[in-house]
Amino acid sequence: MPFLRSIQKRYTTAVAVLSLLLTVLGGVSLDLAIRYGVEDRVFFDAEQVAASWSAQVRNGTLPHAAPGTGDVDLVQLVDARGRVVHASPAATGRPPLSTVRPGPDDRLERRVECGPGGRCVLLMANRVSTAPDAPVVYAGTAEPPLLATHHLEYLIAGGALLIVLIGGGVTWWITGRTLRPVEQQFRLASVTSHELRTPIAGLRVHLEEALLYPDHVAAHDAIRGALSATGRLEAIVQDVLATAGQHGGRPAPPEPIDLGALVTEEVQAHPGRTPVEVHVTGDVWVHASRVQLARVMSNLLSNARRHAATGVTVRVGSAGGDAVVTVTDDGNGIAPADRERVFERFTRLDEGRRRDAGGTGLGLAISRDIARAHRGTLRIEDSPRGARFVLRLPLMRRSAIGGVPPVPEPARKS
Repeated sequence: MPFLRSIQKRYTTAVAVLSLLLTVLGGVSLDLAIRYGVEDRVFFDAEQVAASWSAQVRNGTLPHAAPGTGDVDLVQLVDARGRVVHASPAATGRPPLSTVRPGPDDRLERRVECGPGGRCVLLMANRVSTAPDAPVVYAGTAEPPLLATHHLEYLIAGGALLIVLIGGGVTWWITGRTLRPVEQQFRLASVTSHELRTPIAGLRVHLEEALLYPDHVAAHDAIRGALSATGRLEAIVQDVLATAGQHGGRPAPPEPIDLGALVTEEVQAHPGRTPVEVHVTGDVWVHASRVQLARVMSNLLSNARRHAATGVTVRVGSAGGDAVVTVTDDGNGIAPADRERVFERFTRLDEGRRRDAGGTGLGLAISRDIARAHRGTLRIEDSPRGARFVLRLPLMRRSAIGGVPPVPEPARKS
């Protein structure tokens, strides 16, 4: 419904915006933390190398081959005139890594030197002593690719976008699932109010005619018409209450049920002018609510009797790990295009309205809901003649029945 869909959109948008803000803040913080962490590690290693070289210079010695340490491969000893005195192999033949000379009071200085068209160099400048002509040791390395490119930002942005999309999708799914029962109730209330208009209008017409034209309208006929409309109202209310209880009430406790015996009992409990033949094959037990399954069978039998020409056949058996109940009438059948529509609430085909004007159009919808609640299915399948309703429920294992079940009664007619 538009109103509920609007709520779902607003909640999803709010969560998406909040997720975007949080991921942006978190992403920026993570980016800065990683960059500063990498820089600190490089500068720390460079400081160690520069300190080692400075100590050797103060002692008057230098390594014969001036290697770097670890990732710090660019090391130079530069005198006060800017000449490279010694250098590591990677820094040999290069101009001074920097022209900055730390002061005598602060002999260490971090530098990021960037040349034209080349990668920047992270280095530590270490003044060997406080003497005016003291040389300076420069130790560093080329800027790591993680800092020299924006790959880190792209990765974080992609992760943030993924988080926002997942958060929005999950919120849309959760709100939709939460609002689905409410949507069902809104739709049920809307359709119910529409269906109630007809019997209420009929009731009003009968009463108004009896009141306005007492000499022309027989009281007996007016009362009979009013009772018919009242019966229609009562049937609708009962089925609506059953539907509401199915979706929002406490379900009846399940129990082991001999499905063949249950079907036979329902046929015998509601005899009619149309004969019903029951065939039970084997022991068919299910774990279900007896009250709800009895309602399903009552709905299916009433529907079959209403549309049958001469009789109804009910078969109870098992196949593929399922208990299977088929209810077949020999009437005109249901067109394939209408086989799903008849399970919608308040749907009544023209033939159904002609054969039973007092029907509510809720019986099959309630029956399918009960079947689904029991992890089963209810559908219409092909039949040589008439309509064939097939109920499938999970078959109960014999070891879980708690004893040897009674032998189903033989086929009978009612």
